[in-house]
Amino acid sequence: MNKIINPFVYQRILESDMPNSTIPAWLSESYTQWYEDILIDSALRAHVRKLGRNLNGLTYIEIGANHPVCTSSSYYFYRKYGIRGILVEANPKLINSLNRFRQGDIIVNAAVCDTEDEFIDFYISPDNEISSIDERFVNAWKDLGVQEKITVPTVRINTLLEQAKDHEVVILIIDVEGLDLRLLQDINFEKYQPFIIEIEPSDGFAPGTSNSMINFLTTKNYTLIGETDTNLIFQQGKTI
Repeated sequence: MNKIINPFVYQRILESDMPNSTIPAWLSESYTQWYEDILIDSALRAHVRKLGRNLNGLTYIEIGANHPVCTSSSYYFYRKYGIRGILVEANPKLINSLNRFRQGDIIVNAAVCDTEDEFIDFYISPDNEISSIDERFVNAWKDLGVQEKITVPTVRINTLLEQAKDHEVVILIIDVEGLDLRLLQDINFEKYQPFIIEIEPSDGFAPGTSNSMINFLTTKNYTLIGETDTNLIFQQGKTI
């Protein structure tokens, strides 16, 4: 990938009439909203260095995959390290693109829920990223409302974690628009302990969810290691 000059640095230099630096500042490669993939990568690299290993035992599960690249927290690892994992997306209209551009990943067309229902209603927003099984969440987004209601198959989060159980390090990414805490609480932590959990609290829709997630995961031996404008990032175990 060609290096790209960091526009924030040079815009600030230009506005302030500063002299240019002698070494250029490059923009870091990232595909997420707020550099979540960079934060996760730094934690993983520190972890494997401490253990004297490499990233070969890594995989990811991204629930609410949406687009193959844009705002994807797994694509960085797919492209940089050649790692493959599981992408879960409920909207069937997005599956062809995921299959085409994320070849090697397992693509699951289903809604992840915490009930035993085989099928569930799914509410599609004009903004694909906001589609959800929670109709209230979709209707609350920018007054766009529900574009279409469809019925989709379901899968439980522990079923997905079972598929990744042979990997030493698992990144679990949960982005299901308003129901993230319920999925978190559905995990069998006695059996599955993903190393990294990235999750969207949507405090604007459900105030206090961030604190609920932090309190819950603290009881499961997870430490909050990152917070962005959109997501919380947790690491298994205690960190310095």
